[in-house]
Amino acid sequence: MAIKTNQVPKKQVASTTSIPAPIGGLNARDNLASMKDSDAVFMENYFPETTSVNVRNGYAEHATGLGANVHTVVYYNDGVSQELFGVAGGSIFDITASGAVGAGVVTGLANSKFQYVNFGTAGGFFLMMVNGQDDLQYYDGTAWSAINAGSSPAITGVNTADIDNINIFKQRIWLIEKDTLNAWYLPVSSIGGAASKIDLSGLFKLGGTLVTMANWTIDNAAGIDDYAAFITSEGEVALYKGTDPSSANTWALVGTFRIGKPIGKKCAIKGGADVLVLTEDGALPLSKSLLTDRGQSNSAVTDKISQLFLEDARSYKSAYGWQPIIHPIGNKMIINVPSMEDSISHQYVMNLITGAWTKFTGWNSFCYEILEDNLYFGGNGTVYRADTGQNDNGSDIVADCQQAFSYFGTKGRQKRFLMARPIFSTEGEITPAIKMNTDFKNEAATSTPQYISSDDSLWNVAPWDTSSWGGGDAIVRNWRSINGLGYSAGIRMKVSANGIGCNWQSTDFVYEVGGIL
Repeated sequence: MAIKTNQVPKKQVASTTSIPAPIGGLNARDNLASMKDSDAVFMENYFPETTSVNVRNGYAEHATGLGANVHTVVYYNDGVSQELFGVAGGSIFDITASGAVGAGVVTGLANSKFQYVNFGTAGGFFLMMVNGQDDLQYYDGTAWSAINAGSSPAITGVNTADIDNINIFKQRIWLIEKDTLNAWYLPVSSIGGAASKIDLSGLFKLGGTLVTMANWTIDNAAGIDDYAAFITSEGEVALYKGTDPSSANTWALVGTFRIGKPIGKKCAIKGGADVLVLTEDGALPLSKSLLTDRGQSNSAVTDKISQLFLEDARSYKSAYGWQPIIHPIGNKMIINVPSMEDSISHQYVMNLITGAWTKFTGWNSFCYEILEDNLYFGGNGTVYRADTGQNDNGSDIVADCQQAFSYFGTKGRQKRFLMARPIFSTEGEITPAIKMNTDFKNEAATSTPQYISSDDSLWNVAPWDTSSWGGGDAIVRNWRSINGLGYSAGIRMKVSANGIGCNWQSTDFVYEVGGIL
């Protein structure tokens, strides 16, 4: 006989969990199932700070009317005055002041893609620029001039129109002759004189041409010293030590090693004592490249975004516009990627404190420079100030992110996700578009994100009960219904903002845990 029971089936109990915003940034390296909750599978126009993930800053017009794509932005700094110049359509424009530019201070140039240095001598301070087609151009704080074999000052021994890169090492100007393995140097503390050649063609096994020269500071048993690093198009590096290349007693080859093939003429930047080189293998510090094999890609600063970076390098390596730049006050290292030359660019951006990466879109930039801690980029006929304000030259900033997938503490157990509550610190009201993706799907949210900017309405003037009242950041934490069924899940969240800051702090979830099957 069956035994009756009064037991009532247990009701499913909902669980709650809070997951911090993905301050670990973009991860294009690790397996989706083993990725940390603090990372993101996809991140665009958010910037991962140390405690939150923020909608990135915007950009605004600085100088207009340059008439063509701005391929070079340079600065002049003599310690007293600081000036900014943009090069577009074969002309150099003074863009120190914001607004519409006047006539070009130099015109009739063969191209606008320059490399440059600022160099001081007893005779003054000079901005010196080369492009591989025109005579070397220099600015002394008052006027622009060209240097060739017949000018005053003059450079003899080499045609300055054949120079496509320039560097300073041990108080000398060094010149890279295009399409060769020749490096030329001038007398100490001089912008003119007889240029002397170092032919490196017998040193490099893979041939190619010299792309750039970099100064690398090394601290070893002999003390701290600067070394000259010559980098070829094939990724070979020759390291020299000394002061006077004309004397074997004061100039010596330290060694050679190999890195990935460099990308672009602006491939090397100084980062502290080290040199970071943009290559087809990633952004590599020379200090690690010297000690590791080229196949050890984890030595790259870009290791965590390696798959994205390598795909871009394969697809766009020949396009003009690749450039790394460090923006210290913005706490960022930016790598510009020209996905369509002279048209569309995106940037990989690293937090200098945490090493977390993200991707920026909407800054269609061809070159970058920094003056007085402000970041500028060249665009189509316009130079913009970047990483400033809360809109893109008046347009909304749209940020999108797929956070890494989480098993919510119960691997192998299915969950039904019911509600989510993103928590933002913001200067207005925002309604993000969200979607709970499960089991490693990465589908975009279909709704449209919305925002309401705080207008700091005046007391006793604006209509009561219809205006937003200023008062600093507010915490936005509204529950939203979601629908997701799976073993793992991660939130996809898109935010649109204009004129308001928006900082993602964390997300709360309500879900039910089911069985194994």
